[in-house]
Amino acid sequence: MGPNAVNALADQDRTLRLEIYRHFAQTAQAPTGTDLASRLNQPPAVIEDSLRRLAAGRAIVLAPGTLNIWMAHPFSAVPTAYRVQAAERTYWANCAWDALNITALLGIDTHTVAPCPDCNSPLSMTIEHGSLRDAQGVIHFAVRPRHFWDNIGFT
Repeated sequence: MGPNAVNALADQDRTLRLEIYRHFAQTAQAPTGTDLASRLNQPPAVIEDSLRRLAAGRAIVLAPGTLNIWMAHPFSAVPTAYRVQAAERTYWANCAWDALNITALLGIDTHTVAPCPDCNSPLSMTIEHGSLRDAQGVIHFAVRPRHFWDNIGFT
């Protein structure tokens, strides 16, 4: 495989990743492989190979044993304790930090309340005009950042 083929693969993966984020932003849900194949006019096998490469490169997280997108940080495909309400949509974040990142990525004002994973007391965060306001609680990282990928589903 020559250098142009390698660059084409990288471009294809970047295009797929962008489409994953676009879909999450527009729908608050993870796209399926069928959605991606249709939107990008690609055969399902091409999309599946790209999803595997993106997961191997830690650009996305696939649900164990599947090709279903579980996480595309900061988005979660499944409900979590970190709900980000934005007008007519509810986004799910993987953690408090990702909840803040969703608001920044989408440029939205929001209020998020989530239980502290350590003591279950409420964590409250309000974003207005791109700034964190009236935050209450402490964000605690139970796992050191260098170990996040040891078990990203737990982290």
